[in-house]
Amino acid sequence: MKKLFGLAAAAGLGAAAMGTLALHTYLDIMHRENIPKGPMKRMQEAMDNGDMVALGEMCEESMKWVDEQPIEHIDLLNDRDQILKGYLLHAEKESNIFTVFAHGYRGSWRGDSANFYKYYYDKGFNFLSTDHTSAGDSAGNWVGFDYYESQDMLKWLQYLIERFGEDIKIILHGVSMGAATVCQMADKVPPQVKLIVADCPYTSAKDEFISVANGLGINQAAPYIFNGMNEVNKRLAGYDLNDTDVRESVKNAKVPMFFVHGGSDDFVPTRMGQELYELCTTEKDQLIVPEAKHADSIVFDTEGYYAKLDSFIEKYI
Repeated sequence: MKKLFGLAAAAGLGAAAMGTLALHTYLDIMHRENIPKGPMKRMQEAMDNGDMVALGEMCEESMKWVDEQPIEHIDLLNDRDQILKGYLLHAEKESNIFTVFAHGYRGSWRGDSANFYKYYYDKGFNFLSTDHTSAGDSAGNWVGFDYYESQDMLKWLQYLIERFGEDIKIILHGVSMGAATVCQMADKVPPQVKLIVADCPYTSAKDEFISVANGLGINQAAPYIFNGMNEVNKRLAGYDLNDTDVRESVKNAKVPMFFVHGGSDDFVPTRMGQELYELCTTEKDQLIVPEAKHADSIVFDTEGYYAKLDSFIEKYI
């Protein structure tokens, strides 16, 4: 009898430990306050292996120029009564063209958008980057993996149209989770949006989670872990992670789309961007930078990236 009690107690402790680990992992991935050295952070470090250093250095250098510019800080209330923060650089000469930028997971306006402020400014365009919900100085506690972010970005578009007029033209540009965000918007954008740039988008949060887990050797269990996390997410964050799938939005896109991906991306695999490119039924173009990994095509082929983007913009703006 004592042995049975001992086994039951051990099983209970094991289940409790697994439950604690699952909750810790969920909070690490989804909650605003990233747990120091939590499971997701360790997974990212294992996948990264220093690959993001060059991108970080480029962003830091680019941000020096941005910090010298007269950036207008804007507050916007989203539909969940959260204050979002936006950072608008007006064109040197008055322009009716606006680029709206969506940053990646755990990023902010001071991250990957830094490498595009000057590019669009030099073209004579206005440039708005925002802190997504739960990121930077914006309110909110839960990452939306494009679900909340796409809703909020549509709100930002509405703000620009109301403030600057119905005749403005808008470019949407996103990187990583931000690229999935603009893909999610592709079939919902107002007529002022003329084109979308999606740099290394994932097909869905589920696909991305399972891909990362598989890369770390967590294969058969990955879908079950995801489903468990999603049930928690529905209750705590208030949305279904399955609703982050962007395939249908891209398939029904209203505007031309330009897809960028690193040919050696093993974090958001190149195949995901390729699938979305093939699904897109509107006018489209693509840039694959063979040696680039995640989100650093701009680092490995800066001139090629800008040149290809120039050509795409000239067609539709």
